[in-house]
Amino acid sequence: MSEAEASTNPGRGPRPASFITRGRPWVGIAANAGSGRGNGRSKVCQLVRALRKSGLRAQIAWTPADRASMVAESSLDNRCRCLVAVGGDGTLGALVNELPQVPISVLPAGTENLFAQHFRLGRDPAKLAAAIAAGRIARIDLGLAPGNRRFTLMAGFGFDAEVVTRHHLARVGHTGISRPTHRGMYVDPVLRSTFGYRFPPITVNVTDPGREETLVGATVFVFNLPRYALGLPFAPSARADDGLLDLIVFREPGAFRTLHYLWLVVRGLHFHRPDVEHRKIRDAVVTSATHVPIQLDGDPGGIVDADPGNAWTLSTLPSAVDILVPASFHGPELTRERS
Repeated sequence: MSEAEASTNPGRGPRPASFITRGRPWVGIAANAGSGRGNGRSKVCQLVRALRKSGLRAQIAWTPADRASMVAESSLDNRCRCLVAVGGDGTLGALVNELPQVPISVLPAGTENLFAQHFRLGRDPAKLAAAIAAGRIARIDLGLAPGNRRFTLMAGFGFDAEVVTRHHLARVGHTGISRPTHRGMYVDPVLRSTFGYRFPPITVNVTDPGREETLVGATVFVFNLPRYALGLPFAPSARADDGLLDLIVFREPGAFRTLHYLWLVVRGLHFHRPDVEHRKIRDAVVTSATHVPIQLDGDPGGIVDADPGNAWTLSTLPSAVDILVPASFHGPELTRERS
């Protein structure tokens, strides 16, 4: 079976690592066949062929167990050029949480692909293969949540997370298997959340030494990158290489107030409001007296509530991971060329 054939049949799994990595340098591919509109398989097949033309072999992981094994092997094998997430931001998040020790990159195949947008990583497998061969590296921070969960983009508490949770439940359904998604599938969760979410108060205790304070609001965001769905500029000053997270607290509750806040975000005016707080932080603890949903990088992340064990401590992990980026990316995170 060829590598391309293996990529289109995830049930048969990748070739044994000892065979794949023999000889030429290799690239590990963590794939999600169900991302976006379900085009993950074809994307992987195209990427395998493009890597082959650049003299690179591919090892493919379609399951969490295979992904964990591949990441572990990559940290011990200096022939591993990088690891690539083929899918959406959730696929990337799963790869990041395997704690890779080699550079990573993304071939976007999801709905929003916010991380890929930031680093100008397009959907063309040939261009990604060229970027991997060129070896331009951007070093970035990550956010750290309870349970040592890492996030690349953001954490959200409240209304935003309610929408994400409802969308996820509709996508998974009773089967437990995620179906391909698209932006239209968010309409129903947004409407249901607008009329059903109660906007309980959320308390944020900033614990940075010398800058301790307590903020209370109805919706809370913590950003590592300046990216949000539909290009909404919630945190335009967020940087992935400053060792800080951008905290935004919208104080006032209610569906109509939330819509007003959204309009202010679209116009870039929300930081001019006295009921919107913005801080650059390193550490914070988020609590609530009642059930509040959480999202991490666009996926359900859990809850905070009156149980002290459900308080959420958030912090930053400076310079936590290297990203292989294309020639078109010239952001401040760019560090060097990889030999």
